[in-house]
Amino acid sequence: MTQESVPEKEQAFVLLELLNHMVLVAKEAKQRGFRVIALNQGPLQSDGPFAVPDGLVDEVIPVSSWTEEDTVRAVLDSVLARYTVAGTYAAFEGALRHEAALREQAGLPTSGAATVERALDKYWVRRTLHAEGLSALRSETLDEALQWDSWRFRGPAVLKPANGTGSALCFTVSSLDELRAAADRVSAAPVVNSLMKGYILAHGGFVLEERAEGELLSVESLVEHGAARVIGLTGRYLLSRDPVVEQGVVFPYDHPRRDEIVACAVELHRALGITHGPTHLELMVPDEGPIELIDFNLRTAGVGMAVCIGNAFGIAYAAPLVDIACGLAPDLSFLDRTPRHSADMLLLPPPGATEMGELTFPEGTEYGRRTKAVGEPLSGRADQLDVVGMVVVTADSAQELHTKAMAARRDTLFNGRPLGDNPNNHLISPHYHQSGHVLAAPA
Repeated sequence: MTQESVPEKEQAFVLLELLNHMVLVAKEAKQRGFRVIALNQGPLQSDGPFAVPDGLVDEVIPVSSWTEEDTVRAVLDSVLARYTVAGTYAAFEGALRHEAALREQAGLPTSGAATVERALDKYWVRRTLHAEGLSALRSETLDEALQWDSWRFRGPAVLKPANGTGSALCFTVSSLDELRAAADRVSAAPVVNSLMKGYILAHGGFVLEERAEGELLSVESLVEHGAARVIGLTGRYLLSRDPVVEQGVVFPYDHPRRDEIVACAVELHRALGITHGPTHLELMVPDEGPIELIDFNLRTAGVGMAVCIGNAFGIAYAAPLVDIACGLAPDLSFLDRTPRHSADMLLLPPPGATEMGELTFPEGTEYGRRTKAVGEPLSGRADQLDVVGMVVVTADSAQELHTKAMAARRDTLFNGRPLGDNPNNHLISPHYHQSGHVLAAPA
């Protein structure tokens, strides 16, 4: 067979660990005529609004574990041998370095596998930012901190995996005794999700960082060929009786320090060498003083934020995500519009509930989905791990959004009964989104 007669390889769009909002990206890629390939360790979602419909994915290639380097490399080589990879997308931290390697081999723009691997290491990130004058927070490896004979930080610190995901295995400590107790819990690694647990334990190390003070918010960006464009800020609803428990995200979030926050985000991208792809930065912003990075995520924001951003601007946000994934300049003219407001609310069960029940979402809500199987045990405490569902609401103003969001929490049925105005529906809104006070569900 002559070289001229060799058939041209089909163009493929490759998703690494297809789950949740990635189904929207897969649909956009399919509409553009690409062959959609999913490299998955877990099964494709089969129910809820992010279920993968029949015919969307042309080929599912099993990945036994994202931590098995040789196995993953063989899978990527096989894909490259059979297809022209026109674009890639990943949102699970354990797959991001492999995605960067695939992009390098396919000739697609990328920050590079080596850069991505460094940026996923929270210890390296903090030391780099400290050296650049972009962070005043000190950090130490857990192994070194356990050798201390006295507490060496000015105040509390956060112990977390050097390569973490989903806020798993994070503990606030303020003494050597608390640190040692947290280290004992870390060694037990009580993480249920196998993807998260495998990623955390494969890299092993833990880092202790000084805790920043202020309001936690997020910056959503798209980075194209070195230029970071901020799409907007995301605020958070918190549980009033335990403010570390997040209960919702709201986009956009109008903050009086927005210009400073945006400038800081651009500098953080530069310092870490992030030149291409979506990012989700978690920042701690005080009323005045230095803005601190809490986490630099090399992916789009989780939960239903892709839906919320699309709702706010009246677009399919998957379109610019696929543009970036394919190395194309995205159309960001939507940023000139006056946005609407959208939130993804995390629902807690009624106080004392010890078993997951049936959920029925009220009319007017979007993307309502269960997060646990009916009958699954609950702690009865309604803490961070007891979220039973999520639901998206959208409105023309921040005040209207709050009213709708709280009504959705009140009117969702748990085992046929409204969640109502119980203590698990008393929230603190994002500081500048509402009054900043405790807000109960409307009567």
